[in-house]
Amino acid sequence: MKKSVLASLVFIMTTILYGQQDNIGNSGQDNLIKKSQIKISAAPTLDNAFYFQSVQGGPGRNIKLGFSTSFEYLFRSDKKINLGFGTCYQFAQIEYTPNMNTGEFTGQIDKISIISFNFSSIYKLKKDFYLSLNPMVNFQLNYNSDLMTDKQSGIGLSFSCGKYFKLNEKLRLNIEPKLWIHNIVPFNAESLPLRLTTLGLNLGLIL
Repeated sequence: MKKSVLASLVFIMTTILYGQQDNIGNSGQDNLIKKSQIKISAAPTLDNAFYFQSVQGGPGRNIKLGFSTSFEYLFRSDKKINLGFGTCYQFAQIEYTPNMNTGEFTGQIDKISIISFNFSSIYKLKKDFYLSLNPMVNFQLNYNSDLMTDKQSGIGLSFSCGKYFKLNEKLRLNIEPKLWIHNIVPFNAESLPLRLTTLGLNLGLIL
């Protein structure tokens, strides 16, 4: 049921986004070029997983390094609030460590690969600063029963604040600290899911 509702929402939102893009196009091709932008970015990340409430016992978890890369299309980039959509690939690692509650467990590192589809909303501030809030649909690519981390397929959210730097008339650089929270609404029925949480420094080029 959840998957059907989600698929319907994705279809409706995509239709709306393309409809707005077409409306821009109808006002003239030159105008569309000015209003639309393409953003390509990458980020080194720090990864961990958390419960949203206090849980006693279980193995410890340590922060590990990962990375993220993304592609975004902004079909409205000349307003106070800009809109777009994109896709992101993340590779994350979580280290589980033994403690007095884990018996003979010697520890393990979970390696997680996720592809996300997001809707972008960017609020422009003064002096080329901005805030960004992006709901996203996540699909874990490599889940198996050997992983201690819950499957991260579900609805998540990312938040960032950053600044644009003009390189030339057609190219800008953006630098943004960014936070991703996965599995806020999991596709699988889980009473107490672990949510992969990633903090990164996103570096992007805007065309």
